[in-house]
Amino acid sequence: MLAVILMSGCSKSHLVLAVPEQVSYDDELKIAQISQQLSRKDIDTVTRMQLIFERGIVYDSLGFKAFAQIDFSTLLSYNPEIPDVYNFLGTYALREGDFDVALVSFNTTLELDSAYAYAYLNRAITLYRTGHYQSAVRDAVRFYQYDTNEPIRIIWLYLIEKEIDEKSALNMLQNRYDQLNDKTIYGSNIIAFYLGKINESKLMQIVQEDVENNRQLAERLCEIYFYLGKYYQNKGNNERAKMLFKYALANNIYNFVEHQQALYEIKLLEEK
Repeated sequence: MLAVILMSGCSKSHLVLAVPEQVSYDDELKIAQISQQLSRKDIDTVTRMQLIFERGIVYDSLGFKAFAQIDFSTLLSYNPEIPDVYNFLGTYALREGDFDVALVSFNTTLELDSAYAYAYLNRAITLYRTGHYQSAVRDAVRFYQYDTNEPIRIIWLYLIEKEIDEKSALNMLQNRYDQLNDKTIYGSNIIAFYLGKINESKLMQIVQEDVENNRQLAERLCEIYFYLGKYYQNKGNNERAKMLFKYALANNIYNFVEHQQALYEIKLLEEK
């Protein structure tokens, strides 16, 4: 069931909420079934590894990071050359602000698979967090080049480039927006908002269009509230940014980079 609540926000826009994603009976059953299979003594190593990896993915999607980390670390005892595992472990270190460990993990991922696109994004974010903006841009450009028509890639590239030269970054954001094949997809409207082509009220109206279910709405809101938070943070409005980061977290889309980074942004703001 799709549930959307509209109410007056602290600006002229409307607040849009989805029902937070919950651990379902099917999720619990899947974990139980995999765990039961793993308790058997007669399964071969390859099958055991596949099951451990599958359970780790489920744990990750449900926000059970400690359980996921245990499963992924266990996989390395079977095979220390699995790019996916290092990428997952790197994201956990990145979320906690353990940037040295994160960087080693993403470097290892890319050493094992130089075409692992999301490792470039994750390493770019790590470098961005540590102030190595030029290196972060190189990775973000590499990630963007894998799919130049995905708006989220363009937004991350802008967020990093603006730390070097805000005016140039805005021009590049406009250029990449102009090159999009489809400006009707909802993600492109986040860029349109950054460029001042639409206001926040219009953006929140668009996010609800063509939504098929609550999960899809929750995913969209996780992204939009995070990038709205970054927008207001860059404008110096930290209180509003913090509120928006909390809205991003409220959707419980644990395996989205926006959820992970919203959590870290709140931590930084609270430290300030």
